[in-house]
Amino acid sequence: MARKQHTAKPDKGKSELSEAWTEYKDEQRERRAARLEKRTEQILGLREKGYKVHRFTDYQYRINDAVDLYPTHNLFHDLKTGVRNNYQDAEQFILKKYPLPA
Repeated sequence: MARKQHTAKPDKGKSELSEAWTEYKDEQRERRAARLEKRTEQILGLREKGYKVHRFTDYQYRINDAVDLYPTHNLFHDLKTGVRNNYQDAEQFILKKYPLPA
């Protein structure tokens, strides 16, 4: 007796799942872009408060030659002490930790 050949049927669920993941990734990409734009605006807004802001790339800014900010992941690097950590709000962080001399 001949064996029955197995033919794979298309998996419709996989296609729907694939579409859902694609949609999710697109939404996440849009959210990240919006967050980066907002964080960059905060950093550049420090100029209005009297800080010197140097843009190396869209992902790295130096404030008063004292600290580098990385808005993509809300990270900072203090150039004098070498301390690296995260921050929540760029403006509040700089105003508190690196106040301008009176």
